[in-house]
Amino acid sequence: MTDTNHPAQPTSSSRSAAEVSVGLRAQMPICQRFAYFDHAAVAPLPAASAAAIKNYATEASELGDTPWMDWSRRVELLRGEFAQLVGAGSDEIALIPNTSTGIGLVAEGWRWKPGDSMVVPANEFPSNLAPWRQLRRRGVDVREVPVPIGNDGLASLQLDMILKAMDSTTRMVAVSWVGFVSGWRINVAQFCEAVHRRGALLFLDAIQGLGAFPLDVRGTGVDFCAADGHKWMLGPEGAGMLYVRGEHIERLDPLMIGWHSLDERAAFDPANTNLKHTAARFEGGSANMAGLLGLERSVRLLLDHGAHLPGSGFAEAILRNVDELQTGLKQIGCQGHVSQAHEHRSGIMTITWPDDATTARDPLAARKFCLSQGIVTSVRGGRLRVSTHAYNNSDDIERFIAALDGFLRR
Repeated sequence: MTDTNHPAQPTSSSRSAAEVSVGLRAQMPICQRFAYFDHAAVAPLPAASAAAIKNYATEASELGDTPWMDWSRRVELLRGEFAQLVGAGSDEIALIPNTSTGIGLVAEGWRWKPGDSMVVPANEFPSNLAPWRQLRRRGVDVREVPVPIGNDGLASLQLDMILKAMDSTTRMVAVSWVGFVSGWRINVAQFCEAVHRRGALLFLDAIQGLGAFPLDVRGTGVDFCAADGHKWMLGPEGAGMLYVRGEHIERLDPLMIGWHSLDERAAFDPANTNLKHTAARFEGGSANMAGLLGLERSVRLLLDHGAHLPGSGFAEAILRNVDELQTGLKQIGCQGHVSQAHEHRSGIMTITWPDDATTARDPLAARKFCLSQGIVTSVRGGRLRVSTHAYNNSDDIERFIAALDGFLRR
């Protein structure tokens, strides 16, 4: 596997946090109606992404498949844009329906032997637990590592928790870049280095970080990585990416082989049995063309605003919002649970408040009240969860703080 498609990595962002916030906000119609803090669930679409999907639907309705070559060309642009976003080669990127598909392709495609073990935190999102648990039927020792909630109210995954569960039989470790409840962001390079030193590979579930924070899979040593586009990448549901480090492509058995898995020089030849030598071999059959075309515009928007760059103003805009949220919550007697160390923070924050009022204060009621005020949040882990993106601003935050204060004072 060559490096011919490996993009050069700039050393700094060309846009400040303020410029990113203003520029991205101008592309988000959601801001006209809502203060949207639910990107860790399903994000709203940028105007350009919605337009791409509408344009596909119009063309498919009026022109049939005659624009297919143009659609395919634009989808291939997405492959290259994903490569730029994560610091990979385009031949290491597969375009897939969702994170679960990516995890399943690696979990079931790896050539496990009875007695092998793998390690995964016990508090992962179900998509990063269920596929690994299934391996027990193949004789794999799946070790689920407890991640207790600390004094700061966070379930903070520490590297030593993983290392203690590993031994000479461990072939792979699967972890999330960012915890979907805690918002805890791991040091990817540190995890990869330690796992590799013990002879295992690392799978990264990147769905809660990719699009918000820079990731260099080559530089950090990630072996496999998957993410759907419908959260921080601001894309539609049902379209995402799988990264397979080049040296592992031939070591991973493809599942659900289809025409798109085969050497495209004889794509429609019934006698063709030659698999592609790139990660595209894992894509199987026909793609979600509408979703991928919409996602292409979303990823391009992220790249245009420097989301992939070290020292990203994009990431800084998100973390500034987290700081502002935490300050505002303190002023109304609430606690926003985030790491004290900024390097472990993400755009996700859970919130608690004193349980000393006669009015109902459960998180679901708070979410419902906030929605009535035009503020979108979620409930996860028994807490109200907010997840702020780079385009959110002080006006959005003030609206949310005022609404939550109003709810708690009822």
